[in-house]
Amino acid sequence: MSLLKHQLIPHADIAGQFSTARNITPYQNKQGFAWYLCPAVVAEQQVWLLVNVVFGYVELLGENIRAASDIEHAVLDIIERHLPDEHVQDNVSVSWNPNQITWHTADKITPFVGQRYQQALALLDECRDIPAAEDALEHLNDTQLTISGRTFAPSEGMDGLLLELADDYRHYKDTTTWYKRQWDLLSRRRPWMDYQEA
Repeated sequence: MSLLKHQLIPHADIAGQFSTARNITPYQNKQGFAWYLCPAVVAEQQVWLLVNVVFGYVELLGENIRAASDIEHAVLDIIERHLPDEHVQDNVSVSWNPNQITWHTADKITPFVGQRYQQALALLDECRDIPAAEDALEHLNDTQLTISGRTFAPSEGMDGLLLELADDYRHYKDTTTWYKRQWDLLSRRRPWMDYQEA
């Protein structure tokens, strides 16, 4: 199993803005972190929102976003912010290579992502500046919602997944002989991620 990678999904109408910088292919649901890239306006200023497909976590990308590479680095920054401090060295299940972030296009967003996007836009309409918008989205991410019968805040979902990945890796290290770990390393296997395939 490969590392969990990132997929960026702009709508087909705006994908052309990035097609010269990145190869954009049709979106297919894969393991990893998928983010819809959506336009928004804060205080008459064009900004971008990233909406996570699984947890509904919404991130504001402000005025400093100028290129596709800025968006890619912002995605990695989100993950880094949600790493559990005590397990930073154990978070080896997520790809940190910006070159492995893939770009995809979709003709429409999923109903769940669309709902989160609309909630975010409604909040941004009331914000006078970028800091106020960031605070409003932080509150949105900390507000519980129900997904597939489970109730949690999107920020808790991100934290929980990264903690689970770190715990699985630490358990693998603690219970696997050194020669088996060496063999897994040489054969590029990641047994601690097997639960992700379920």
